[in-house]
Amino acid sequence: MIIKVTEHNGITFAEFTEEVTRFTLALSEEVKSELRPYLNNPDCRMIFDFNHIEFVDSSGIGTVIALFKTAKSVGSNLKLCNLSPDVLKIFELLHLQVIFDITGTRESCVASYAQ
Repeated sequence: MIIKVTEHNGITFAEFTEEVTRFTLALSEEVKSELRPYLNNPDCRMIFDFNHIEFVDSSGIGTVIALFKTAKSVGSNLKLCNLSPDVLKIFELLHLQVIFDITGTRESCVASYAQ
């Protein structure tokens, strides 16, 4: 298992285990299979924490997009936080910050659900 999932106060937190620093093709299918069951629930409010991730390739980006589409199709919600400057730059180059709700910290992401 490369993703640790916890729940607190109605929010599902997903984060990579500490030894994972690269989100690449090698991890994409496992990430999808681990997170889709949660996001298929219309009541899911998920925060995907990218803490420790230093690099994301196109497959990792595609995985996040696929998870977002899954969430949107059933009315659940997916937010991202703790993107490193390099990873955030990739999302910005692809203009994905327009699609995704990306916040700096987990705390700010939780606070955005309270609004």
